[in-house]
Amino acid sequence: MNIQRYRMRRLIFLLALALALLAACAQPSASVPPATGGEPETHAITMRLQWFPQYQFAGYIVAKVKGYYDEVGLDVTINPGGPDFVSLPLVASGADTFGSTGADTILIARAKGIDIVALATWFQTSPVAFMVHRDSGIFEPQDFEGKTVGMFYGDNVETEYRALIAATDVDRARVNEVPGEFNLEPFLSRRVDVWPVYATDQPDLARQQGADIRLIFARDYGVNLMGDTLFTTESFVRENPNTTRAFVEATLRGWEYATTHVDETLAIIVDYNSELDLDHLRFEANETIELLRYGSGERCLGWSNPAAWEAEQQLLVDLDVLAAPVAIDAAIDNRSIEAFYQSSGVVCSAK
Repeated sequence: MNIQRYRMRRLIFLLALALALLAACAQPSASVPPATGGEPETHAITMRLQWFPQYQFAGYIVAKVKGYYDEVGLDVTINPGGPDFVSLPLVASGADTFGSTGADTILIARAKGIDIVALATWFQTSPVAFMVHRDSGIFEPQDFEGKTVGMFYGDNVETEYRALIAATDVDRARVNEVPGEFNLEPFLSRRVDVWPVYATDQPDLARQQGADIRLIFARDYGVNLMGDTLFTTESFVRENPNTTRAFVEATLRGWEYATTHVDETLAIIVDYNSELDLDHLRFEANETIELLRYGSGERCLGWSNPAAWEAEQQLLVDLDVLAAPVAIDAAIDNRSIEAFYQSSGVVCSAK
């Protein structure tokens, strides 16, 4: 990708974010009419993923395919994400109803006045890693200097990267950053030395193509971040409480099923996205379930632990990634998750 194309892509993203800010401040979220009690009416809503459909998003896919959304009167369209379809501006502007992003993105957006709120924290620890070839001579973040690093701007990958290099005193000016692409070719052809990946799937793809790789995790350097969260705008929650709760609980049903019926879920996802390889998908499922069941997720999938959110926020403030702290109790909304588990007598809050 040449620098001119990158600058154009970055400009488009910044313009979209600016429009999202204006929309969030000036207009109510009115994609779905206000709920009036009882079961929600049938509503057409959209869910914007961070990437293409795979096990990372099994909860949403299972909920759709098995009819959990239909059962609560929701007509849900699942939209793929990527560098050109970033969930934050799309949801904040009302183009999409719900989205998936990193916990850090929620905090940074709220600090900028965007009224988004996390409805579920799926990945209780970050899946992000930085992949290098084993013979590259790159063993730690300090070795990034003088090398070419792929980067996905405007998402949690960039935040984790910024936090990592700040925590390890890497001179960012000495790193050659280039925009990431959908495939691993720049890394496999060694045009790029360091490639940010989700450890749940992309390392397996690289190994399948003959690469001998190692992974560098930010958490090994004191950067402890969470991963995928489900979010929408505060105004949507306020105007559509029944629709919000119905969507969260149906999605949670999807995740509970996906984690306890893995083989069937793999078949569902392969049928949903025929480009996926079953063996690779099984690798991703095993890695993903560990992230889902980590920490608070062992008791309640999706529960947002306020202490973990506070700790992540403090880390981001300390590293100057976040300019100022925000109110955590406004940034997360556990009501739907807690209601789902309370019906089974399970208390999600930390003891």
